[in-house]
Amino acid sequence: MAKVKLKKLTKKFKEVLAVGNISLDIEDGEFLTLVGPSGCGKSTTLRLIAGLENPTQGDIYIDGQKVNDLPPQKRNVSMVFQSYALFPHMSVESNLAFGLKIKKKSAREKQEKIRWAIDLLGLSGFEKRLPKELSGGERQRVALGRALVLEPKVLLLDEPLSNLDAKLRLRMRTELKRLHKKIKTTIIYVTHDQAEAMTLSDRLAVMRDGKILQVGTPEEIYQKPKDVFCAGFIGSPPMNFISGEKVPQVKDKNIMVGIRPEHLSVSLTKIAQAIPGKTSVTETLGSDNYLYVDISDQLISVRLKPDERIPEDKSVWLFPHQGKLHLFDKTTGKRI
Repeated sequence: MAKVKLKKLTKKFKEVLAVGNISLDIEDGEFLTLVGPSGCGKSTTLRLIAGLENPTQGDIYIDGQKVNDLPPQKRNVSMVFQSYALFPHMSVESNLAFGLKIKKKSAREKQEKIRWAIDLLGLSGFEKRLPKELSGGERQRVALGRALVLEPKVLLLDEPLSNLDAKLRLRMRTELKRLHKKIKTTIIYVTHDQAEAMTLSDRLAVMRDGKILQVGTPEEIYQKPKDVFCAGFIGSPPMNFISGEKVPQVKDKNIMVGIRPEHLSVSLTKIAQAIPGKTSVTETLGSDNYLYVDISDQLISVRLKPDERIPEDKSVWLFPHQGKLHLFDKTTGKRI
């Protein structure tokens, strides 16, 4: 395990700024996720930590040691890629052993480590299989095992679940969380999937355009987003935004009001201090149903109660729950 410190880290590819002057402290044994849309700089940040890219400016520290000039193999980190990058001609056992051979570990130590990884990741019985004979989830576990047998101080995971189907992604999220509790290695995880980030992480770092906009626990960012982008990116469905002049409790055109779908109620009868609209469609997701209401050509999502049914194409009134409005400056997008 190790602490990781990024200090004013910048990476440019010619004139393109991929990572812009970010600073971040990752605690020993922490599971931290870099989350943001495609192209925000999160994977580049991971590659900088791994030593696969060199920073244009700034410093990287692992366990207090500056590692800018160290090659990847000297940093004591392991990285799992989106594609898993397994050797197709090698068995599960041989894939797990590859890094140990490079490090010239003894035959006994190799066998002990391989057995440990196989037991930890539930790969017993798959030792002699080739990658093509494995499912996506099994290949992902082999890639994890290949990284873990090297006992890295820091485990770097670059969108490792993105190639899996929805059901398998959910299962592997649970397995990753269980795995982290067992091994307690410092993990830096990259994803564009905010649900993945929320469920796995001790803390999130929300990125956009090469910058870190907010760092905090999933609960902190969900409940008190620092700006409109963080508010809209974290949460599914995302936070609703309504101009303040349309909200009776605010009535200020310079303010953007944010409200989560679960913090809105809907009525078929007119209510004072409520926002008028017209129902559009209902989205049924099993345990959660969402009603979309058209307010001046803007669709607002409302999470319905389990037994609540609201017809489509009906006039309704929306009212926010007390104390649940988020106010943002319309010009800067910053939280007020």
